Amino acid sequence: MKKLVSYLSLSLITVLILSAAGCGTSPGGGRVDIDTTTPIVLQYDRLFDESTVLDETIKRYQEDHPNITIVVRKVNLKPGETIYDYQKDLIKQIADGNGPDMFMIHNDWLPYTKNLISPMDPRTMSAQTYSETFYPVVTGDFIDANQIYAVPYYIDNLMLFYNTNILEEVGIRRPPQTWKELVDMVPKLTQYGPGDTIKKSAIPLGVAESIPRFAEILAALILQYGGEMTTTDHTKATFDLPAPNSEPPYFSGREALKFYTDFANPASAVYTYTDAKNSDGSFKFPIDVQAFMEEKAAMMIGYAYQVANIKKFAPNLTFETAPLPQLRPGEPLTIANYWGETVSKNSEHPNEAWDFINFVAKNQYNYAWASQRIPATKDSRESYVDRQYYGPVAEQANSSKSWYRHNSPAVEDIFARMVNSVLHSGVAISTAIDTAARDINQLSP
Repeated sequence: MKKLVSYLSLSLITVLILSAAGCGTSPGGGRVDIDTTTPIVLQYDRLFDESTVLDETIKRYQEDHPNITIVVRKVNLKPGETIYDYQKDLIKQIADGNGPDMFMIHNDWLPYTKNLISPMDPRTMSAQTYSETFYPVVTGDFIDANQIYAVPYYIDNLMLFYNTNILEEVGIRRPPQTWKELVDMVPKLTQYGPGDTIKKSAIPLGVAESIPRFAEILAALILQYGGEMTTTDHTKATFDLPAPNSEPPYFSGREALKFYTDFANPASAVYTYTDAKNSDGSFKFPIDVQAFMEEKAAMMIGYAYQVANIKKFAPNLTFETAPLPQLRPGEPLTIANYWGETVSKNSEHPNEAWDFINFVAKNQYNYAWASQRIPATKDSRESYVDRQYYGPVAEQANSSKSWYRHNSPAVEDIFARMVNSVLHSGVAISTAIDTAARDINQLSP
């Protein structure tokens, strides 16, 4: 009952903070008129969530806006398609003058998708109110030139998954809080087979192909080592350069790449994972999440959205989650991964569309409960930091950073070549890093 009261209290606080958005006014005065008489149909394209997730919220919205019909269409990716196929299709639709009224953009897409968007009228919500409401990473991702381009319903970030039984079997009572603690656990948790084979892994790290989120993990390490991924305007890659204000020059990218690839280097003291393949092309050791679910890996790094799949496909697995290990615990940092909801420049009813999106944000707990996610507003943090599995997301929300890539698939391919060149071609760390940065900076904008 106490937790329910806490949730309700925080919901009330959020409603008060965002009330300007709901009623169409802002602290600076003025009002955005919302049509309450003309029949309006708003199409809303969304990924991942079932279309029914917003049913209750839509029903409540239509009680006060009976003239507005919200049609949610779940975009189902075909086999082999990725979120970038969704992005390409969306760009084409809008360029052709079509497309939905509302859609989703990833948190690092704004620099090259803002020309698709009708930004929120500042009378609906000011940039100041937005910054006071949402976590700092959100403000940095979705506000440009003092204009609001998207509103998130939730937040997610890289965290550590760990098998409590496996850790306890070797006398480890808590998950690693630092990378040094994790490194010290590797010999206790890794079991080797003949030659360089791995029977059980402490943690899948060090490779590219069999760790779907390897690029974000490596980016988090570069940032933790003090480097920067891009220039402040996100136009150039800078992870090959010395850390800002370091004297003598300290090359964070080189340090991070060596640290990362050592986990898959048989000659290193922390060798615990491999991307070796069988003659038929299959991996000799499972990919990260499969290895974790099969209890062949004691830990893995992933996002909160993976919790549901792990519980579904490995219902008897005993696991917990923790914040991402840190190099400097006093300056924690992780990589954010979430989506924002936005309005198309082609929408004939942008004010009404933004009004609905803000209504969902005001009622974030309805969405969070239905979708099993962590709300993106600051006032929700204390209610979620102790929540099983999802608490680390809230705990790390204030220290989350985004990595901007104007061509994410191409950048990830370049990062994969960088990692593979070190592991399998004997390329020097410094050369691999410099080549990757050069190749990224040669990509077409």
